[in-house]
Amino acid sequence: MKKAFALMLVLTMILGVAATASALEIKLGHFGKTDDPLSNSVDAFVEKLEEISGGEITVEVFGDSVLGNAPVMIEQVQQGAIISLVSQGTLQAYDSRYYYGTSPYMFENSAQAFAVVDGPFAEWVGDGVLEESDIHNVGPWDYGFRNLTNSVRPVLTPQDVAGLKIRTPQEVQKLACFEALGAQAEPYAFSELPQALLQGLFDGQENPLATILSLQVWDLNQKYVSLTHHTWESVNLVVNNTWWESLTDEQRGWIEEASAYARDVMRVLVAQAEADAVGILESHGVQVDEVDTTLFKALMEPAWAEIAEAAGDTDGSMLAHFLELVDSVEY
Repeated sequence: MKKAFALMLVLTMILGVAATASALEIKLGHFGKTDDPLSNSVDAFVEKLEEISGGEITVEVFGDSVLGNAPVMIEQVQQGAIISLVSQGTLQAYDSRYYYGTSPYMFENSAQAFAVVDGPFAEWVGDGVLEESDIHNVGPWDYGFRNLTNSVRPVLTPQDVAGLKIRTPQEVQKLACFEALGAQAEPYAFSELPQALLQGLFDGQENPLATILSLQVWDLNQKYVSLTHHTWESVNLVVNNTWWESLTDEQRGWIEEASAYARDVMRVLVAQAEADAVGILESHGVQVDEVDTTLFKALMEPAWAEIAEAAGDTDGSMLAHFLELVDSVEY
């Protein structure tokens, strides 16, 4: 009994959780900026959780990466300091199956992506691998599809990408995608991207439409936006697994319910932001073009092979299984 009490006391101290007999105070870190879909969805999560718990669980929020970038925040989750929202790509360092959810041209649309990550993919990765690193994924929310901007020409076909110098994050999925399309893809710090575009170090870059808007790409020599929808992204609510197991079934249920509620809110907000973005971009003189994504997907075999290699999937069996999951859902 004394050992159990001591463990609970340590967890409440390191988790940023002040515990009394009837209260938990949690610290939540995320990278969203004020009033963007992620930040607003976090607000919905907090309000819902405090409502359904009757105030037993309260949350202090730290947005805009003030606690560090995603890899730093997930380390704080492992240490028990915070809970956090991180990209699906962040989780691939702890479970290589997460490489595939953000691989290029896996999903035709958001509805298919939701059906996969909420259903068979969640079941596939729910076997305790993340928990071995003291991480528990409460569930995926949404971050939308990524699209391409550039300063050179409209991109309507894969051939239009060839030769462009494109900035990407330091993620094999994005690098392999644009290399397969014939671009010169290079990773570069996001914080330095605006200046790099102004200086002409890159012809273009890729991001979700909400981020493209926040960058105000019309002021960065980016004349063209192509709705390439090359990768879909989720953000995932992750918590320290030891702490998670220390909660009551009721407390875990409250957090899961609030997360599902915020997930649905964010999916609506992302869809609305994407719909609004086109008009806003065009009002600033940016040309926005639809593309036939099947033409781009047809060139992705080398990219998928490179991603499988990075994932340690030497025989491609994990990739094959993920593609089976995608084909199995109705949406």
